[in-house]
Amino acid sequence: MAQFQLSSEQIPEDLYWLYELVGMDRFLKIIDTAGGEFLYFPKRSTLERTLRRQAIAKEYDGTNVHQLARKYGLSDRHIRTILQEEGMRKSS
Repeated sequence: MAQFQLSSEQIPEDLYWLYELVGMDRFLKIIDTAGGEFLYFPKRSTLERTLRRQAIAKEYDGTNVHQLARKYGLSDRHIRTILQEEGMRKSS
């Protein structure tokens, strides 16, 4: 199969940001790996929210809802909801 030298002028406008971010070599590796696929990139805050929920569940000692709320900048009610969803606390 013939190999062609892709230049930045041939990169689609909607992907140009990715090319600028990672450079041509990495851009081509991404294209070779995921070309033709629909990709969704979650927001960083979404990924961090999952980590925060895990940390809250791990740090919960049965009595420290208010302290966790203050530490994570959430309401007591939100902490209780997270704990309930994580199976850490029965609803009251």
